[in-house]
Amino acid sequence: MVDVYRPGSLAEALELRAEQSAVPFGGGTDLMVRYRAKNGLPPTVPGPVMFVDTLDELRTLRLDEDFLEIGASVPLAILADDPGERKAFAGAADGASDGAAERRAALEAIPPMLQAAAWDLGAPALRQRATMAGNVANASPAGDTVAALFALDASVCVASVRGERLLPIGEFIVGPGRTLLAEDEIITAFRLPRPLPDWGYWRKVGTRRANALTKVSLAAAAWLDGGRVGKAILAFGAVGPTVVRVPAVDALLAGRGAGSLDAAALRAAVDPHITPIDDQRSTARYRKTVALNLIDEALRGLETHLKENS
Repeated sequence: MVDVYRPGSLAEALELRAEQSAVPFGGGTDLMVRYRAKNGLPPTVPGPVMFVDTLDELRTLRLDEDFLEIGASVPLAILADDPGERKAFAGAADGASDGAAERRAALEAIPPMLQAAAWDLGAPALRQRATMAGNVANASPAGDTVAALFALDASVCVASVRGERLLPIGEFIVGPGRTLLAEDEIITAFRLPRPLPDWGYWRKVGTRRANALTKVSLAAAAWLDGGRVGKAILAFGAVGPTVVRVPAVDALLAGRGAGSLDAAALRAAVDPHITPIDDQRSTARYRKTVALNLIDEALRGLETHLKENS
């Protein structure tokens, strides 16, 4: 038998986390898979469970001068631009709801690349429950929104009764299924630094676009400066023990303009860092070939964007 709690506030949730080692349950779409048992037995969750999906403090969207903040319990359906879910979340169209205008501004600021990654994760019903916090806490290198967060240079906000911490996602995730989340901490939000990227790319390769695990993915973002690339980030999913981001490779795009993007040089620089495995979903050889090919596709999109904005 698993003890279940439903805290009424984040403060209460943090107390339960510290005192009872209660496992946060947001959407549960990753948690239930991780701890599922066979033959109809109850899930083998290591300790009590507390439902945090309805906590107002974790269902926030906030846009200010420095960052876009996405609460840990915001369902992926909202990030994926599901019209019905977004309207309900933002408030009535007439703006009568307190904070509706601010929420709509934050919704409109969500990068299209993150929207696409959220849309490709699972079926519609699953996206109504699933959250980025669950995806990140699961720490799978194949996590769709995880790769997108790497490309957006996101940070993870965590809290405990001891205080709050803000960690770059590349530091927070340390290996397959492993993060720096302490036993008394809860993920509360994700912060995407502003300015948000001017261009983005997302591609997931799997047996189907949605409702299937990723074989390989690429999330890419670029910030322009005077019609050229000022900064760029490429993040590859499912081709290493964690999402693969190589700053030295990103630097090859800095300062480039239309007509000067060198896909061959980028592929050569990325190649040593792509170290996939063979498993039941795909082969290492296939994953590596596709990952390198995705670079070409992404750069064609970036080239078009640079031409249109030069």
